[in-house]
Amino acid sequence: MYKKILVLVDDRFVSQSAIAQAIHMAQIHHAELVFYYLLPRYGFTTFDMLAPVALTPEEFQSQASDQGQTLLNAASQLAERAGVQSFRAMGTALDDSKGVCDIAKLRHCDLIIVGADGENAVMRILSGSIIPGLITAATVPILICPSDDSTDG
Repeated sequence: MYKKILVLVDDRFVSQSAIAQAIHMAQIHHAELVFYYLLPRYGFTTFDMLAPVALTPEEFQSQASDQGQTLLNAASQLAERAGVQSFRAMGTALDDSKGVCDIAKLRHCDLIIVGADGENAVMRILSGSIIPGLITAATVPILICPSDDSTDG
């Protein structure tokens, strides 16, 4: 049923549940995985106080890229050990959810898998979660994976 699955990878614990679920689904469907790391945007404070860590935009981008590469490599290694072919990508967009949907379309993915904290829909909207935007913008199904509490992390 699924041939190519896009999996959002980040540094949250729930991302591990999404990766595990994606690998399992890829095994069942003989699908390929595309692990995608959404680069964070450089933010700055607008208050009249010093930032706790002063990074230039270039330093921030470099650290974010390094972290993304580390997370993508780890996800790919898990897929490889499970016998699943995977690809890695990272990028950024003005609208995160639209950017993810564009990547899914560009890579011909027919499913998007994302990890979710145990928040309800209203809290996801208020906290700035990407999930409400994905549900609205995606042209393919979205699988939202809650944290797997059966593991110790």
